[in-house]
Amino acid sequence: MGRFEEFGRRIDNEVARLKSMRNFEDFGKRVDEELSRIKTFLKEDVAPETEKRTAEFLREVSEKLGEAASWIEERNAARNSQKPAGSSKS
Repeated sequence: MGRFEEFGRRIDNEVARLKSMRNFEDFGKRVDEELSRIKTFLKEDVAPETEKRTAEFLREVSEKLGEAASWIEERNAARNSQKPAGSSKS
């Protein structure tokens, strides 16, 4: 079972326990504990993978933008080479 599924199962178990609590102080403590666990899960499991995928995506986009810039420069060079020598429009 993956960490995400395991975490979901633990949340389900804790929610079942929360439903059986008799006072708000215990309930509040349990909620605080679960929020702490969720923060840890996000920082240790979700964020690193998200950052890795974001970096890969940005590298791919950067490559595509470089290709697009080269294509535009080639088009401009081809246009400029076809213009008569006396013609200079800005």
